[in-house]
Amino acid sequence: PTIEVSSPRPHVALVVLAGEHDLHSADEVQQTFDQSLAVCDHLIVDLSRADLIDSSIIGVLLQAMKNAVELGRKFNVVLGSVPVAERILEVTGVVPLLNVVPTVERALAA
Repeated sequence: PTIEVSSPRPHVALVVLAGEHDLHSADEVQQTFDQSLAVCDHLIVDLSRADLIDSSIIGVLLQAMKNAVELGRKFNVVLGSVPVAERILEVTGVVPLLNVVPTVERALAA
């Protein structure tokens, strides 16, 4: 699994999760989100390159969303066209909670 962090615009953090993310990478993902929220106004999490996410990553996403709201930051999750992440988020019922958008461009326009 990889975690890539970039800044497509000032004060925006884009975190791309690629590969398989589960309990083994959850702490690193959480730390990345926390560090990003400390220095940005808008956190975008791109799951379009994720081959797998499990319930521990969903928990990390929900915590990051909660932290963003508490800090007055914007938060979006990008699913892209990969059905793996979208399916697990739909099955668990968290899509409406995560400000899901189809593309990074749509998140930036939000």
